[in-house]
Amino acid sequence: METNIPDIWIFDYVIGFFYVLLIYFFAYAYKENKLKTDVNYEYFMRALSAKVLGGIGFLLLSVYYWKGGDTFTYFNTSDGFTTLLLEDTLTALKLLFSLPEGMNWHQYGFAVGHHNFLSDNASFTVIKITAIINLFCFKSYVATTVLYSTLSFLGVWNMYYVFCKIYPHLKKPLLYAFFFIPSVVLWGSGILKDTITISAIGWLVYSFMNLVILKRKIFLSIILIIVATVSIALLKPYILYVLYPCLFIWVQSNLKSLVDSSFIRAMIAPVVAITLIISSFYLSKKLSENAGKYNLDKIETTLEGFQSWHTTVNESKHQSGYTLGEMDFSTAGLISKIPASINVTFFRPYLWEVRNASTFLGAIEAFILAIYSLWLIFRFRFRLFRLIFRNKDILFLLLFSLIFGMLVGISSYNFGALSRYKMPAQMFYIIALILIHDKHIKKELV
Repeated sequence: METNIPDIWIFDYVIGFFYVLLIYFFAYAYKENKLKTDVNYEYFMRALSAKVLGGIGFLLLSVYYWKGGDTFTYFNTSDGFTTLLLEDTLTALKLLFSLPEGMNWHQYGFAVGHHNFLSDNASFTVIKITAIINLFCFKSYVATTVLYSTLSFLGVWNMYYVFCKIYPHLKKPLLYAFFFIPSVVLWGSGILKDTITISAIGWLVYSFMNLVILKRKIFLSIILIIVATVSIALLKPYILYVLYPCLFIWVQSNLKSLVDSSFIRAMIAPVVAITLIISSFYLSKKLSENAGKYNLDKIETTLEGFQSWHTTVNESKHQSGYTLGEMDFSTAGLISKIPASINVTFFRPYLWEVRNASTFLGAIEAFILAIYSLWLIFRFRFRLFRLIFRNKDILFLLLFSLIFGMLVGISSYNFGALSRYKMPAQMFYIIALILIHDKHIKKELV
């Protein structure tokens, strides 16, 4: 598979810089207008800057340090697709609304050398999105990266915004969790699937919080839920297998805020719980039917394939791999690896496992996160469990982060891949720790 670095000339950096100026001009005007009535926009420009710098940082590392990666394949293939959009718009539009299954790629010039890549529905989706963005960026890799990071920012910002509405005194700590985790802002801002999915997760949680807690923007939130769900389902459906059940549990725990009468709540609570469980099951089943290798019936095979592939990459390219010991991909075997997989997701690589600059960044993050987690456990001790189960937001965040963290930890077997896959879990986990820390500061009894 071709991973040639796109041709980047001084023009690319000029057009990229122009887009940055244009984005900042409109963003600043938007922030100033919003600040007149909403103090939650105080850190809008800082958050945007973090994402844009993350995208530029990813670009520079990909071009001048790693000198390869899927990001170039996405861009190179989409570049040809953009040309098709300009030269044969009707054919290109048909492709935009087509699935890759059974497609004869040999009839398209831009597909030469990329047939296997285009045959994967997730990769084809990224290529289509990138081709459309590239259309407005004069086919510049730099400018396309800037727009990718900006569009990703919008989803993450809106999730941050609704958390600030609920926890206004935590605007600054939450800012760090959403926008200043180095690996998350780096891997979540370039031309990658992860950039799109982290934004879609932000939109999804934002919309659920609008509906359940804030009770506002009902129609818009429903539309956003549909769009975000479809986006994640096309790219990484396994995220939804974890996220939707956790969201439904969270909705059920918010029943008190939705229904004022305690008598009515008592009557409908069992019905709501059963409905959400059944809905979660059938939603996961429906998503799974069209999920290819992520089909739930194939999950053990898929996990084993991921482990085998990443192990091969580690050995052949001397990348930073890890092991959880002898693996048994039966249900019991997977359950036995839960503690080790959660540990590797959040608290590894250890400092003595550092092999390169990327691993060093992850090791520093993991070390700080481990110290912070242990400090909170020491402060709360056994009261921590009572706090988690009494606070619906903390419960939701930890449920998703730990379950998803276990899933990616047991399947990655490579610290580089893990740093991308674990982004949603890492972000949710740190948000949960901030909310727990807030309880300590307030010295609330739990």
